[in-house]
Amino acid sequence: MVCLLRVGLSDAADQTDEQFEGPDSDHFGPYILDRHEDGSVYELGRGAMGVTYRAIDTSLQRAVALKIIKTDVAGRSAEARERFIREARAAATLRHPHVATVYHFGIREETGQCFYAMELVEGETLDHRVRRTGPLDVATTVEIARQITAALAAAEKRGIVHRDLKPANAMIATTEGTEGVQDSPEIHVKVIDFGVAKALMEKTDPRVLTHGGLVGTPAFASPEQFTDSPVDVRSDIYSLGATLWYLLTAKIPFADRRQNEIPPTEQLNAANAPARFISLLVRMLSNEPSARPSVRELATRLQEIHLRILRRRKRFFAIAATLIFLLLAGAAVVFHVRSDISAAADPKSVAVLPFGNLTRDSSKAYFASGIQDDLLVNLSKVADLKVISRDSVLSYRDRAQDVREIGKALGVAAVLKGNVRYDGTRARINVQLINAKQGQQLWAEEYEREMTDAFTIQSELAFQIASALKAKLTSDETARLRRRPTENGEAYLLYMQAYDYYAGRQKLKADLEKAEQLFEKAIQLDPSFALAHAQLSRLESVWNSYYEPDPARRAKAQAAAHEALRLQPDLPEAHMALAEDYWRASIVMDDSDLESALREFEIARRGLPNDADIYSGIGRIKRHQGKWAESIANLQKAASLDPKTPDRWHRVFYSFELTRNYSAAAEALDRAIALSPNTWDFELHRGYLNLFWKGDVNTLKRLRAATGTTPEDLHTEDRFAVKRFLRKYDEAENILRQDKQDTFFWNGVRDVPKSFLLGELYFEKGDKEKSRTAFAAALPTVEKVVQQNPQDLGWRLLAAKAYAGMGRKEEAIREGKHAIEIMPESKSAWFGATTLESFAEVYAILGDAEHAVPILTHLLAIPSDAHKEALRLDPVWDPIRQDTRFRQLLRQPASIFPLRPGDLTTR
Repeated sequence: MVCLLRVGLSDAADQTDEQFEGPDSDHFGPYILDRHEDGSVYELGRGAMGVTYRAIDTSLQRAVALKIIKTDVAGRSAEARERFIREARAAATLRHPHVATVYHFGIREETGQCFYAMELVEGETLDHRVRRTGPLDVATTVEIARQITAALAAAEKRGIVHRDLKPANAMIATTEGTEGVQDSPEIHVKVIDFGVAKALMEKTDPRVLTHGGLVGTPAFASPEQFTDSPVDVRSDIYSLGATLWYLLTAKIPFADRRQNEIPPTEQLNAANAPARFISLLVRMLSNEPSARPSVRELATRLQEIHLRILRRRKRFFAIAATLIFLLLAGAAVVFHVRSDISAAADPKSVAVLPFGNLTRDSSKAYFASGIQDDLLVNLSKVADLKVISRDSVLSYRDRAQDVREIGKALGVAAVLKGNVRYDGTRARINVQLINAKQGQQLWAEEYEREMTDAFTIQSELAFQIASALKAKLTSDETARLRRRPTENGEAYLLYMQAYDYYAGRQKLKADLEKAEQLFEKAIQLDPSFALAHAQLSRLESVWNSYYEPDPARRAKAQAAAHEALRLQPDLPEAHMALAEDYWRASIVMDDSDLESALREFEIARRGLPNDADIYSGIGRIKRHQGKWAESIANLQKAASLDPKTPDRWHRVFYSFELTRNYSAAAEALDRAIALSPNTWDFELHRGYLNLFWKGDVNTLKRLRAATGTTPEDLHTEDRFAVKRFLRKYDEAENILRQDKQDTFFWNGVRDVPKSFLLGELYFEKGDKEKSRTAFAAALPTVEKVVQQNPQDLGWRLLAAKAYAGMGRKEEAIREGKHAIEIMPESKSAWFGATTLESFAEVYAILGDAEHAVPILTHLLAIPSDAHKEALRLDPVWDPIRQDTRFRQLLRQPASIFPLRPGDLTTR
């Protein structure tokens, strides 16, 4: 396979065998080859299948394109020739404005050579256009995609698969005869060679691919074409994705990597492709055919992108017209309109790439990471700079780096590259600051220091970078940059090692344990090391958030944060540590202090104005406070500082979804998906978003099957919930019973008995007797937890639903009211609304529309998880669905919040 792929991606992959000789006759059925004035045949092009000539149809006296198939292919067997004719006839029935019409297929009896005549398309292939002019712009590429997708849709209806779709098999036509076509007048695309590859091959033979084969050009072929797997239109969709990638970048997406890896989306970012288009292309290039969009979905998504481009153009021209008017009127104000994010990069923005370890000494690898981390922290203290977060630059570690592409992808004006070489205890550090737009070096420096003097190195670097970018430093910022966190060099090296383990995105237990030990050793060497105390505190808070909460760790986090503040009251990391302790304590268990957390985050932000975690924390607190506009603004700021981390965009998505600003939610989710394609959670949320937004359940129906063996990989609860929603109750029950677990994470509650989930399933299915039996089996566990933890919101709501399912109305309402008391909207606008919705479900189970509908009416008027399309389809509302009040509710529009500062405040 490796050799095969190399051949496929080589320059010779799409060239015709040079041994192919010209025709020995001018006559092929009713067609005569056309010739130049000098007598030479009029050759139009060469490909892996054969040579195409201009010819004349003697019957209709019209010019055609005549393709003569290579003899070694056409002459394989009588069966192959019969199949060629059979499939060729099917292809000849395809008539579409974006398909070069096939007029005739035949076999020359004298030689057994196959040939076919098709519409002569004057113009140039997409491949030739890119080679002549360079990559195409996004608008043109989207228009080409729309036209080819229309051709694929027409082919799919007739069961025809191209199997060799590529830039060389699609032409930009310049001939007449396109009048009346409802496409862009600027470009008209025709796909050629439709169905021929399928006609000439019984099955995919990888060996043929390496010898100018007939079932696809490897550089654009789908993974299944290299195997005996069946091939359908989804293979053409993959090839179209690769083709569009080539049009935008003039590069093949997997030219230097394997097909099962994530495509290099930074190439698309550099081409200024919108996030929505990037996400779509990544899906088209999915390794699994089932993960690719259908032709219908592809056409819909492309139309949405096309319309957004048109709207953006209209806004641009409207603004431009206004500017011209103002200039002609002698206005003194000068406006600068910029059309893409890379052009709008802040001139004082920088990305510090991971430093390379040139000696590859694994015992000292932490030092290179530590220099980068410390430099990032120091630069983050400068308010006049924009500094990209650590997680967003980690993807560029150990990779060939095109600085201009990185600059566009991250939206920065400058990129810092560096490497470290060790000699005993000394380190030599080379750094370059590069202009990200021109790729020109701004300055370079080399440092040689003892490793224990690491702080001095990165402090000097911070001043140099700030100076080169002309950033203004306040006196406080200058003092913070020069202040040494410790005078003990060995303690600082331990701190660097600890932070390298702690800062990992996955927060693995083993890494946190190592980091904890190293922080504590650093503190032992220097008990006055305030920064080490602060980071130790943050680590303990993270542990309690990611893993099982431990009161001892909470106490340790609080003690370390307060000690850091005692040692250095103005240390921003210490205020951040205290904020995270207040914030990460469970709001559900009434053990958090949001106001104190917000106060400490604001203090930390003044000292670390470029820290994405601070803005994320503030945004999430504002969400609980019901200050939605401020929440989203802070979450977007966090994403702009850490643009390559999918979770940042996912939080933005969810906030927009809660406010029912579905188009903005889709854009944010597209950004997350483009960064992490084929992520189960993102695919699931795409399905629900399409449901909430458009009432479209098809994405949920097509949700890919989860793989793996662990509960996390199986996504049992998610798959169970989707099947329930789609009313595929037997499939939902099978999913649950096939999982060997006895308890599940359900509606935010851990260790919920399987019998409880079955109780809900049977109730919605209409089997009340089985439902009561299942709820009765789960109830002892539920009641025991509620008795032991009276303030546990999640278990209270489970109790309410179990009682309701068993017909115990008074107890169900009692538990629901207790839940509202635990989590009112005044405590958390978000969780309060979620609790109200669960209480409405309790009333629905009881068949009580009188109390359920007013709650739902309120929820549809505020930001919440209540969405009208979900109410219309979710079986949980079936007991009250025929009630006049509920039906009237579904006819009322839900409130959508476009959100500007001050639009919404705390209730």
